[in-house]
Amino acid sequence: MRIHGKDCTLTVARDGELIPLPYSEETVRQTSKGYSLPASIGKRNREKSIVTRKIIEGCFTTRLDKSNIMNLFLLFFYLDSCFDIYADRVFEKIIYKNLNVSAMELRGDNSQAFKLRVDVTGVENSYTENWPIGLPALPWEHKRTYYFDGNEVRADGIKLPFVYRFEITADFIEKIKYRIKLYFPLSEEYYPVTSKIEKLSLLIDARDGISLDLYDIVPCGGLCDINCPDTVLCNQLFEVTGPVVLTVRNEKEFTQILL
Repeated sequence: MRIHGKDCTLTVARDGELIPLPYSEETVRQTSKGYSLPASIGKRNREKSIVTRKIIEGCFTTRLDKSNIMNLFLLFFYLDSCFDIYADRVFEKIIYKNLNVSAMELRGDNSQAFKLRVDVTGVENSYTENWPIGLPALPWEHKRTYYFDGNEVRADGIKLPFVYRFEITADFIEKIKYRIKLYFPLSEEYYPVTSKIEKLSLLIDARDGISLDLYDIVPCGGLCDINCPDTVLCNQLFEVTGPVVLTVRNEKEFTQILL
């Protein structure tokens, strides 16, 4: 992102490791919570705001690439561990300390880059501070971006004809709950699923051997079969009742993150 010709940067820091992100937008801010005192009748006193506490909340959106995918998914694995965000907005450089993940959304459109939105929230000991003097800029170095291929989605080992879009959402506030919505053209080859899918696999990148597997997904409601000569675009929502597993399997590495 550029403001007045200069690149803004966003960096996540966890366990001493800095993870610069190719972010497209962010809304992380510190806001004040409290109450108002009305003005006194017959006097010139203005309404006053009493601040009782300050909280940090917002979100950031980034593309998935070779440099960040593992570290970002580890945020969802270590939900009880806090992390920091270094934000360089040109007009200010600020550090948000001790944040937690509250929700996420991973989405992909066919032939487009995977986009991940991470919602963050502060805890009791969260605070902000300016960048230390002498801390250098934290630019993002370009790495190979991962793109969604709608022809590489499998349900119980069977390749689906075409999925032109998907959305995976999760809420971590009270009870961890994952859902996935698939968008596809209705056809004779593939109609809405009415029973549980044991394993749904999304290919993240074939070269690096990265895939995302969702287990025991159950459809939430059904769809109507519309009889018309043109292509009918449909979507179907599923609840994920089993684990979500990110797998990296290639000649150099075999790693799994179980969510």
